[in-house]
Amino acid sequence: MVEPGTAALPPASPLGKPAREPQQPREPDPPLTGIWTPERQSLRAEMLKQDATIGGLYEVAVDGMDPAGWSMPRLVTVAHCVREICSALPHVLGIDGLPPRSDTSAAGHELSRVWSEHSDELGAAEEAAAVADTDNTTEPQQPKALVRRTVPNALIVAAAAYVVADVEGSRNARKVRGALVTGTLTENHANITTFAKTQKFFISYVHLSRPVRALPTHAVALGHFERVEIVLRARVEQFFKSLAAVETILVAANRKRGDA
Repeated sequence: MVEPGTAALPPASPLGKPAREPQQPREPDPPLTGIWTPERQSLRAEMLKQDATIGGLYEVAVDGMDPAGWSMPRLVTVAHCVREICSALPHVLGIDGLPPRSDTSAAGHELSRVWSEHSDELGAAEEAAAVADTDNTTEPQQPKALVRRTVPNALIVAAAAYVVADVEGSRNARKVRGALVTGTLTENHANITTFAKTQKFFISYVHLSRPVRALPTHAVALGHFERVEIVLRARVEQFFKSLAAVETILVAANRKRGDA
């Protein structure tokens, strides 16, 4: 009999030890049809071994790349998956020296707070922004009027903190990209520059613009997606034995698909 407030133990094994909890059944592999090639099945399995969420995002992305029903909603979904996979996988793999994610939101909020605090001296931020927009419409050959004003030191400090956070964020993003592509903490390699173009392609579709951009052809999007898979396979499957091999196949993919 189990006393109130206590949990019942699993039934004892023949050796007198509690039996193991039954394992959850493994989700079946996607069918080997259409977009799901044996290579993608294998990569999915390796991604799931590293992290269930990352592997699941890859599966969603592959499903989204199915040419049947190709659409902007599918591309937006794939773009989100690619962004999160590329950002998280180097950390999941435990590559040494990775920087933490840099967030500019706190510095931005502080800058906004300081401006509001000194709005009597500076005026409303919306008014200053409107003046800047007006200045930007000036003909290039005509010098813009230089407006001098006294700026509170607190605003300079807050603005500097925002700039530092923004620069640090860009630098950290390059380091994470380098770790994903090369497996080491580096920012300078031809492969990184090549892969940055593919990341930029997907990032441009993470959020819908207004007016909504035209849907790229499936062939163009698939070319970029295959470059992502080349890099993922190099990291989790150790499919390529050297960085030079990754470079060779990325160059070949670029020639085949173009940089569109």
